[in-house]
Amino acid sequence: MPILASSATNPAVLGSLRPDEVVDFVVALHNFAGGAIGLIYDLVYGHSDNQGLELLTQQFFKGPNMYGQDLNHQLPQVRAILLEMQRRKINTGADGIRVDGGQDFRFFNPLSGRVEQDDAYLLAMSDVVQDIQGYRRLMFTIFEDGRPWPEEGWEEKSTYRELVEMKPGSFQWGPLIFAHNTPTLKGFWDRKWRRVGEVIFQGDHWITGCGNHDTVRRGNQVDPHAEINWNLGKTLPQVLHRAYNNPATLLWVHGFSPGLPMDFLNATVETPWGFFRNTDDRYGVKVVSEEVGFLDWEIEPEMYADADAFPRLKALGFVEYGQLRDFAYALRDAMVETDYDLEAVAQVCQKCLDGDDRTLCTVPALEELSEAHLPRFLATLDVPKLKAFAMAFMEDGHDMCNVGRYLENLDGQLTHFSWTLRHFRLTHPWLRENLTGRDRFNRISDHQRTIFYGYRSAPHPDVAPGHAVVILAHMGGDPMTVNPGDWLQLDMADWRVAIATPGIDLKEDVKDLRSFELRDGEGVLLVPIEKS
Repeated sequence: MPILASSATNPAVLGSLRPDEVVDFVVALHNFAGGAIGLIYDLVYGHSDNQGLELLTQQFFKGPNMYGQDLNHQLPQVRAILLEMQRRKINTGADGIRVDGGQDFRFFNPLSGRVEQDDAYLLAMSDVVQDIQGYRRLMFTIFEDGRPWPEEGWEEKSTYRELVEMKPGSFQWGPLIFAHNTPTLKGFWDRKWRRVGEVIFQGDHWITGCGNHDTVRRGNQVDPHAEINWNLGKTLPQVLHRAYNNPATLLWVHGFSPGLPMDFLNATVETPWGFFRNTDDRYGVKVVSEEVGFLDWEIEPEMYADADAFPRLKALGFVEYGQLRDFAYALRDAMVETDYDLEAVAQVCQKCLDGDDRTLCTVPALEELSEAHLPRFLATLDVPKLKAFAMAFMEDGHDMCNVGRYLENLDGQLTHFSWTLRHFRLTHPWLRENLTGRDRFNRISDHQRTIFYGYRSAPHPDVAPGHAVVILAHMGGDPMTVNPGDWLQLDMADWRVAIATPGIDLKEDVKDLRSFELRDGEGVLLVPIEKS
């Protein structure tokens, strides 16, 4: 099931101006030639952008947040409006919902004197009944919830289980697919070992995986000078794309781990992705100043040079990639220096870029910029020009994230591997359940490399007789010779290769399976040989 963004049914928003366009789309998915495709709506009910202030009264909002307004979900009218909007949306024929930012639904309870989670409201979302021509059903529900965010150390404190324990049939975002996930760094999977173990032994009601809209965005924020795993690629974009579409990780997630694996299209196709908010004039410059890592991690200089790439920024005078990158990072420093005051930023930039006395410049990065190599419009920079730059950055960045630009670049071997792996998952539904006491999962880690290995069998042998799988996945570091028979106390004469990552060529004989080398990002799945 793909997880898609919220779908508007207001005809003023749809390109065709037809409210039934969404219904037609859902019908087409459900009657897809290769089998029905489910649709899950992404419900973002905790906040709005500032344009919401023009549509609703002030009592509908709790107050401003970093990019807009928090909704006053304690107000009965707000709850009723959002739940009714949800009912209308799911009645288009959706198969499920994903609730965004469940940890954000908090309120001060005067009876307890504490700030508490509004779990009653979250559960009410999962209780909205779909009713289509007399057929009624409850929606498949996924909660994103990282409580106790925003407490310090929330990532390690969060259990990611509160809501699935209250609503056993639901799913939650698992700990490895939540926002702060940086597999581009050396030793990432070794440091995440505790969470990996949780996924394996209690992850049957978690959404699992590595790449999503938040994790890839956080990948853009990694310091380019940090300890990068350069085994994944030669440039930062190559490293990032392979980190979130890593064959070994995919093998572990889809071929062995419990839960419900999720793919992110931009990660699967290895195309750019970022956070662009072009609907809010107030915070646009702030967003861009925080997202300048997009240029390092997602855009190769030769991509910028393409004739149809970044037309708006080039029209402003940023003809070369280096010009844009230098100014974007200088702008970031100026925004931090002035505490995101646009008037102050404009004044700082004028002093630094066009002033006779550059000693007045207080931002080091701006001092380093050469006036002769910067676009002319920066010489008289003001707040409207800052906003024009931010809008051009976001619109051009948005265009570069369209996967349709990159389909011809797909790697045939990798796409075939991906298809085979996902088909394997579909034909082995028992993999969704947690490992049992007779299963095994462990790692080899010596500070130079991390290898995951394990064995699991169908928890209900009467349903899937003889079903079992062995995994060996190199999750990072130097090459290593693996010995699955010795590690798992198995006779390799009873096993064969089901799926191998691209680049591995194992012969179908016992000697070959007893000992072979794996490199970073490589892995194999083995299954029992059927007895005649």
